[in-house]
Amino acid sequence: MTLKKSASLALMALAVSFFIGCSSKEDRDKYDQWYGSGSKAREESALVKLQSDRKAAAEASDKAKAEAAAKPAAAPAAPGDTSAAAAPAADAPAAPPKRKPVPADVSALLNKHACFACHQAYDKVIGPAYSEVAKKKYTPDQIVELVHNPKPEHWPGYPPMAPLAHVPKADIIVIANWINSL
Repeated sequence: MTLKKSASLALMALAVSFFIGCSSKEDRDKYDQWYGSGSKAREESALVKLQSDRKAAAEASDKAKAEAAAKPAAAPAAPGDTSAAAAPAADAPAAPPKRKPVPADVSALLNKHACFACHQAYDKVIGPAYSEVAKKKYTPDQIVELVHNPKPEHWPGYPPMAPLAHVPKADIIVIANWINSL
């Protein structure tokens, strides 16, 4: 009989200590940071940092190209020497396609509607890159229709997109106009 009482009291004491330990302000704040509203802020700050890192890398690349172009040309080659003329062309790497930065208003909309979860401006993530969508030459109205009612047959090889009927048409038009500018 005493063993039954002791076991039940021990179980209650364990439950109370667990409840008290898990309901501290620090624990609630940790939970909120990872699973509640703090996760949104963390994700947004990570996206902003990613975009700023990409922008800084692009600026550093542009600066390096500008410095390389500003260097004086080598001494003129002797007449009839074609190897010197061919050397600079062989040394020059193929220029990557020009990448426009995402405007702040468009970036805010893409973050708001979680578009960046599956799409990036120039890189394939889960769905196609926006630059690939731009190559299809969709009108803004077609893009609105494809966001609200996706057609997987338009993008074979990609997972089907979920319908996003909750995204306002005006927001999609702003995003579509930017996509078509790429």
